[in-house]
Amino acid sequence: MNINKFIEESARTMSNAWHPENIKTETFHGIIGVAGEAGELLDAAKKAVFYNHELDKENLREEIGDIMWYIAAIIRSEGWDMESILQENIDKLRKRYPESFSSELARERFDKK
Repeated sequence: MNINKFIEESARTMSNAWHPENIKTETFHGIIGVAGEAGELLDAAKKAVFYNHELDKENLREEIGDIMWYIAAIIRSEGWDMESILQENIDKLRKRYPESFSSELARERFDKK
């Protein structure tokens, strides 16, 4: 599925029940949702690492889809373009790691903070 089509299509199931003045409802809903779904991903990893369960890859796919739904909500609410965000991320990473990731560059980056 085309990512922009996903963002458009996912809008039909968004609730707009709360309207604060300093943040858009859909943006806030998306932020909270991403955090909750990320917790569910982490829980799946915890079960595999600490309880010796098989990693439930079907569940991982479902949670990633849910995270994408919430990300789409934020992007839509703010009037942003997903492809631009993705390109900005790659540009940032190319600047940070011109050839490829290296532990040395990562350490240098964090030592500067």
